[in-house]
Amino acid sequence: MSIRQFIFPKEKTKNLRFYDVIIISLILFGEFIIRSNQLFLDSLNAVKSAMFYAFPLSPILLSQNTESITETVAETVDTATEGVAYSSNLQFQFFMLLLVFLYLIVRNFDFKQIPFRFKLSVIPWYFVLLAIMGLSADVLYLLFDNGYNYFTKEVLLSMDFFELFRKIAALSPIAIIYALLNAFYEEFFFLGLLGTVDQKYKWQTLLYSTMIRISFHTYQGMTSALIIGVVFGLMYYYFYTYRIKNLLPVVLVHSMADMFGSGFVYLFARF
Repeated sequence: MSIRQFIFPKEKTKNLRFYDVIIISLILFGEFIIRSNQLFLDSLNAVKSAMFYAFPLSPILLSQNTESITETVAETVDTATEGVAYSSNLQFQFFMLLLVFLYLIVRNFDFKQIPFRFKLSVIPWYFVLLAIMGLSADVLYLLFDNGYNYFTKEVLLSMDFFELFRKIAALSPIAIIYALLNAFYEEFFFLGLLGTVDQKYKWQTLLYSTMIRISFHTYQGMTSALIIGVVFGLMYYYFYTYRIKNLLPVVLVHSMADMFGSGFVYLFARF
């Protein structure tokens, strides 16, 4: 096989090779991984600096200034999150996605093998997946990330099905478009493209995808990055691969998480 045939195969490419995966990973997530980890390290340094300057004398001052340190850390996390949100803008992601599609066209990739289509079965699976992923998020963030407790009597009694539509109506069109693009951007790679790697490398591919998911979510804190990368990533993989076998409902559920956060109760709670 000549070099030209190797790079530009005549037959349809069914299985992506390891170099395809690495190249596409760098295109889609290279900058995000760098920025996310820079922001994560900056947030750690901010905590250390705040502790040093707030408590230089004695443990007594430590207890007296806990509240101010908490506020400083929260400010740092908010700033980090906002920085990533602006750097990961719609225009940049659209361009990176276009580069990947051009690369795949050059590699003569068979796009038809990635199921992304509307069927009536999408509707029930969408709500099932939304509920399972969302309630899992509500529990996990409550247990491991000092999250808000959505399971109080007051919150549960305030739930209203139509609140979801009111929350969607309150969003700007650009926010909805961006959420949909970002969800497709990620799941097209993690589930669609990585799903075409030869099955004998299934577990290595799954481990790799988990590491990449974690690596560009570290700006949210390591606990949150692990929940997103390990728990949510594996759940998306399971439902897409063994149950739904259609990328569309997964993308739609992911886009809801981008718009409103990963939780479920909040979507219907009136507050």
